[in-house]
Amino acid sequence: MTTNAAAARDRAEQDARAAVEKAGVTVRPLHTRDECVEAASLLAKIWGTSLEASPLSGDLLVSLIHSGACVLGAIDSDGIVGLTVGLGGPPQSDSLYSVIAGVDRGHANRGVGLALKQHQRVWALERGATRTMWTYDPMVRRNAHFNLNRLGARVTEYLPDFYPPMHDAINRGDLTDRLAVVWDLLCPDVSDAVSSEGVRVLQPDQDLEPTTSESDGEQVLLAWIPQDIEALRTTNRASAMRWRMALRETLQSTFEAGYRPESVSADGYYVLKRQT
Repeated sequence: MTTNAAAARDRAEQDARAAVEKAGVTVRPLHTRDECVEAASLLAKIWGTSLEASPLSGDLLVSLIHSGACVLGAIDSDGIVGLTVGLGGPPQSDSLYSVIAGVDRGHANRGVGLALKQHQRVWALERGATRTMWTYDPMVRRNAHFNLNRLGARVTEYLPDFYPPMHDAINRGDLTDRLAVVWDLLCPDVSDAVSSEGVRVLQPDQDLEPTTSESDGEQVLLAWIPQDIEALRTTNRASAMRWRMALRETLQSTFEAGYRPESVSADGYYVLKRQT
C-alpha cells in the first residue's frame, strides 16, 4: 500500500468511527441468511413494496455476500435500520459500484446514511478501490445535498430515463432520470459553504411552478428543485412532472454546454459550473 493510500485509509477509518458514534449504530458486514431476510424486509419497507418485490431479495443478498460483495448493515437495538450494497468492477478495477443504500425513515436525520457510506469507503479502500460510483434521482434534494455537499461526490453523467419503469411506492408513475456520480475515496471534495450566487436558469414562480431562462455563457448557473419532490408527487403529480421535465431540459442543455452540478445551496439550487 502506498503512503497516500495508507493515509487515506487512516482518514477514512477516523471518519467512519466518528460517523457511527454520532449515529449511535454499529455498521458491519451482514453474514447470515436471517440477516439477509431482515435486510430485504427493510428495503421493502423503505421503497414501499411487498417483501416479495423488495428491491433486493433475501436470496440475492445471500448470493452477493457469498460472492464477496460489499453488504453492510447499520444495526442498533431495533435491528437492521440501514443497508448499503456495493459491487466491484472487472478484475483489477479501482472502483466499487454502489447498487443501493437506504435507511429506515424512523431512523432518518441521525447520520445513519453517512455512517454507512463511510464504512463502505473503508471497505473499498481495504480492497484496493479508490472510487465509488452510483446514480441518484436529481429531483430529490436531500439526496443531492448528501451526495454532493456532505460526501463530496462529483457528477459525471446525466442519464434521462435510465431505468425501465419502476413500480415501488417512491418511483411509481415517474420517469427514471438519474445523475451518475463518482466519489473519490482518497480525497473527497466536501463543500462546507455553498454560495447561491449565479444566473438562475431554473427557478420557481410565485405559484412554485418551474420557469426556465437562457444563459449567456456565465461561469455559474443555478437550477432550483422542490424541497420535497416525493410529497409533491402525492399532492400534485402534474406539478411534480412539470418540475421533472423542466429539470431534464435544464440539465440536458447545460451538460451540452459543458456545465456540471457541483453542489446544492441551502435554498435549494443546484450550483452548476462550467468545466475547464
